[in-house]
Amino acid sequence: MPAAAHTSGAGGTVWRTDLEVKARAGEQASFTVELLEERTANTDPVAATFSLEPGASLRLVDVVDAVFSFNGSGALRLTAVEGAILATSRTYNTNPSGTYGQYIPAMDAEAAAEHGHDYALVQLSSSEAYRTNVGVVNTTGASLALEIDLFTASADQLGSVPLTLRPYEMRQVPAVFALVTSEEIEDGYAIVRTSTEGGRFFAYASVVDNRSGDAIFIPAQEEGPSAELPRLVVFEAFMRHG
Repeated sequence: MPAAAHTSGAGGTVWRTDLEVKARAGEQASFTVELLEERTANTDPVAATFSLEPGASLRLVDVVDAVFSFNGSGALRLTAVEGAILATSRTYNTNPSGTYGQYIPAMDAEAAAEHGHDYALVQLSSSEAYRTNVGVVNTTGASLALEIDLFTASADQLGSVPLTLRPYEMRQVPAVFALVTSEEIEDGYAIVRTSTEGGRFFAYASVVDNRSGDAIFIPAQEEGPSAELPRLVVFEAFMRHG
């Protein structure tokens, strides 16, 4: 799970995460949940183990606090110890009138973004009405260099946000467009990539309605190979165009 929280946020929001895990294929299962705390290396994270009867599911309400007694944000790493599991989560803003939440799916570590490719986060906004937070998770045991390029919908680049993540570190960048422009961006996108060979990561955006505290979760999608060209091709293009 690339994001989970028991924390307060901007605009008076109060964020909580419920985690649901189910045993697959009618078989008994057991699994561990590890908390990858935000803004720290997580080479030896705190963990908890649970068991499931055949076909049963388990909901861990406000999992970050209830299981780990932690106040803050991070990611959750789930590992099946016995059998196989399915997992989902919901991270939501709670208030006396009810909750507004976003579904956050479990992501297979084998499907993590990798070096040599660009990954797009689309349908982003930065305005009086909406803010965009971008989150990333280093899925490796080594440091990872990342770059978040921010664009308008018409492909005008606004700027870039560089990050360096420690082993298994999760980081969320709040109001990311405000780091590169003071203008309102009604429709924009981000491109995320790593320059670290062998680097692997997850990236997502959370677009939050500033009025209600409602949010949507946007996973990164592979855009294709990075725009790096062979040295000979770059040289020939320079010669042609001066």
